[in-house]
Amino acid sequence: MKKHSANQKREGRRKLFNTSFSVISLLVASLAIVVLVMLISSIFVTGGGALSFSFLTHDYVETQDDPAAAGSGVKQAVIGTTILCLICGAVALPIGIGTAIFLEEFKPRKKIFRFFHSFIQLNINNLAGVPSVVYGMLGLTAFVYMFSVFGRVEVDKPAKIEAGISYSYQVKTLANTWVTLPCTDKTVQKLIPTELPPGTIAMDQDGNEFELRVLAAGAARPTDPVEKQRTIKSNALISQISAKKPYYFRLPFGKSVLAAALTLALVILPIVIIAAQEAIRAVPGSLREAAFGMGTTRWQMIRETVLPSATPGIMTGAILSMSRAIGEAAPILVIMGAIKADAYTNLMEKTTTMPVLIYGMASHSNNGYEPLAAAAIIILLVVLLLINSFAVFFRYRAEKKYKLA
Repeated sequence: MKKHSANQKREGRRKLFNTSFSVISLLVASLAIVVLVMLISSIFVTGGGALSFSFLTHDYVETQDDPAAAGSGVKQAVIGTTILCLICGAVALPIGIGTAIFLEEFKPRKKIFRFFHSFIQLNINNLAGVPSVVYGMLGLTAFVYMFSVFGRVEVDKPAKIEAGISYSYQVKTLANTWVTLPCTDKTVQKLIPTELPPGTIAMDQDGNEFELRVLAAGAARPTDPVEKQRTIKSNALISQISAKKPYYFRLPFGKSVLAAALTLALVILPIVIIAAQEAIRAVPGSLREAAFGMGTTRWQMIRETVLPSATPGIMTGAILSMSRAIGEAAPILVIMGAIKADAYTNLMEKTTTMPVLIYGMASHSNNGYEPLAAAAIIILLVVLLLINSFAVFFRYRAEKKYKLA
């Protein structure tokens, strides 16, 4: 009887512990849901009134006037985020999926190579938990400055290796109008030569070419207005200008869209690799053995058997990793800074993104930007929700298709 009573007490304590733990877990989960609902409700209450079609089609406007802040929008941020994520996905997804295939399907047999394989796998698992700001510092060294292999990045100084750009000089004539001179090199000159080569051709503001003359020191100034527009002073100050094509490229990349996109690719690369590995690992070994039994090579087995089976998991992981890239702000701030309004022109220029613009609006001293920041958060949340929904839908369709096949 005593033994039976002791068992009942232990069973009662076990049930009490299980019930208490279940109640505590439910309360914690409920608290998290309540906090989340309050945050989302607060965002919608604050920014719901600022949502409009013009908010999506207008660029950011910097102002200290509350009414004028309502004219700001997120157009450039949406464009910048789209471009960054396209480049990031084009770089990270093929490399990540290919790496996962190599690590799972081409495991080495020799001891030294197995050690190297394990070392790579360990570092990939560790990199998945590294804060994104650390990747920003890595991208700053590897992509912005490229370890100074191609020279230093200096403001208003041409890069040593570049393409898709043309330089020219501008100087004012005696008529106080700007004319353009051809640039013979990339050196930023400060003074025009005392004597220009005979037949030096310049271009006026209307695009008309003419022979430029230099007024020597002490010489009489021309009185004819047309001659004044074609004459400059000796040693006149000039400035260098450049015209960049959409395909402009330079080394090192500098603080540019391309450097930021490659840094984001580093951020999501471990996630893509691990997700793809898990999907490949879930493919039954019997399928591989059946493929080998039919006389296929290893690559044929991977291409025709493993990848179709693992596609739902691989694509789900890829889409979810891209949703993380869309919401990253720290690496972008490290690479390009808190840019709010720069328009995208080419991959070597800076631009803004949605998370960076939200950060700028939320930290602005003008309270008129607070509703705009909340509206931008709503847009970003909707985009992330759509991406996650697409991932679930794609996985469901892919699994259904594979089962039917």
